[in-house]
Amino acid sequence: MVKKILESIFLTLSSRKYALIAIALAVVMAFIAILIPSLLTPGNTLKLQLSLLQISDIGLITLFSSLFGISIAMQMYASHKEKIQGKHLVRNTGTGLVAITGTLFSAKLCPICLGAILGFVGIGGSATLFLFSYKTEIMITSIFIIIFTIYLAGNRIGKIKVCDKCK
Repeated sequence: MVKKILESIFLTLSSRKYALIAIALAVVMAFIAILIPSLLTPGNTLKLQLSLLQISDIGLITLFSSLFGISIAMQMYASHKEKIQGKHLVRNTGTGLVAITGTLFSAKLCPICLGAILGFVGIGGSATLFLFSYKTEIMITSIFIIIFTIYLAGNRIGKIKVCDKCK
């Protein structure tokens, strides 16, 4: 099972187009994880935000962003190959929602900054305290959800029969 999924990942990333998509999305997601708190919080700067990040936070953001890029690239690859075969199926995995949620709450935020950001979207009070207290767990859960979407996309790619000329 793991071998089959890894083969699907390598098949997707062997195409220059999808490898560039994965890299671009990973970079964008990493920047969003760092820039959202510094842009939405009054008085917060990028320099302050970077000084608050720990090595574990940087590692989680990097892992999350990389998996997000791979997941979206695999879904695009599968959709493209299914279209070539004439299968016009609409499939959504919710990766975008998971990405935004995980990114928003994964960055190292002070309770005041998190309160300002959540107040901006209409959430406050005890939700802020809960999310600040469990931001690492929320990020790890988001990573597992993205790994699951990679698994689903890998199974989808594995079921596609494409001739050698179409690869």
